[in-house]
Amino acid sequence: MASIIKTVDLRKAYRVGPEVVVALDCINLEIAEGQVCCILGTSGSGKSTLLNQLAGLEKPTRGNVYILGKNISKMTEKQLAHFRQKSIGFVFQSYNLLPGMSAIENVAMPLTFRGVSKRKRTAIAKEMLKAVGLESRMKHTPAEMSGGQQQRVGIARAFAARPKVVFADEPTGNLDTKTTREIMELFLNFSRQQKITIVLVTHDRNLANYADRIVTIMDGRVVKDAANQSLFDVEKEEAARKAAWENDQLPPQEPAPGEPPAEEQKAANEGTEPSAVPEVNTAFGEGQENEKQTPAALEEK
Repeated sequence: MASIIKTVDLRKAYRVGPEVVVALDCINLEIAEGQVCCILGTSGSGKSTLLNQLAGLEKPTRGNVYILGKNISKMTEKQLAHFRQKSIGFVFQSYNLLPGMSAIENVAMPLTFRGVSKRKRTAIAKEMLKAVGLESRMKHTPAEMSGGQQQRVGIARAFAARPKVVFADEPTGNLDTKTTREIMELFLNFSRQQKITIVLVTHDRNLANYADRIVTIMDGRVVKDAANQSLFDVEKEEAARKAAWENDQLPPQEPAPGEPPAEEQKAANEGTEPSAVPEVNTAFGEGQENEKQTPAALEEK
């Protein structure tokens, strides 16, 4: 599978007074197209710094970041802004919705910078809001929505322009368990349907279980990089197996338990007796109806 993101000897250091603090030290990663990759780490591990580097929000001290084969570390701010508008989406922990805009206007906003007409971007925004279950909240402002609803708007906004990569920084940090599960299912659905790469940053191991790959970072270094069977895929497979088992237990051709056979039911509805099933003589050479003997045949006998 082709890589869509690649880092080469990535290093980021900050000067704090007389000291130099190394936030990232020699990070080499490749993330495949359509993969959901989780960067897992505790507070201060360097995971947010790595996200900022991958998204081009900060320049590295040394090394390079490539997205879609382009070295974003060497781009100017203007080039980066244009590249992000075209190829990258963001989902934030604090939602980052514009308070004076409705849900439709917030979702449509990134499309404005792409030069999409108002009519078309409004149609796309409505379609995305329906996809995240907010059909009845389209004209609501952020203040009129719950945290989970605001994050759904944020997800719809991130995926509305069909980016190649979506970066998500603790996207469910402010949400309860039930809403967290719903939000992650939305992420995975969009990723699987549109083959969009997702880079998810979190400290929550339960959230990391939804990823296809978990990269653990500690003290600015990658200490573990392992494939993972996404909880989203596991649950879908279990649901499919359960449905298949139920279908095997009750084939479509047979009546449900407690229901009479279709012929008896039809006869009952019509007020007539069901037709009798003819008995079959299984003896060798028999089983066919005897022909009526004619008078000529009797005379011959």
